Amino acid sequence: MSDFDEAQRGQMAQSVLDNAVYADSYALIEGGLTRAWRDSRDPSEREEIHQKLLMLDKVKNLLESVMRTGQLAEDKIRQQKSQAERMADAAWKRKAQ
Repeated sequence: MSDFDEAQRGQMAQSVLDNAVYADSYALIEGGLTRAWRDSRDPSEREEIHQKLLMLDKVKNLLESVMRTGQLAEDKIRQQKSQAERMADAAWKRKAQ
């Protein structure tokens, strides 16, 4: 995947993480599962709920990972752009002399 594509995906992931509806939904689901886990008396039910909590966390972690990868791609793009601009400036100065 290109740096541009990674940067775009990172921005989309950031938008999801910053979205109030997503944050509220995540908190409600996590809270409900945590309460159900805490209140459960059946060990197999607790294990199932625990697995759901782990999967929920994986979704958030994946979004955060995509966001960080996108930020790194953006930094790389900026660095390459800056380097290209410096090279163009140096070439222009050589021509002007």
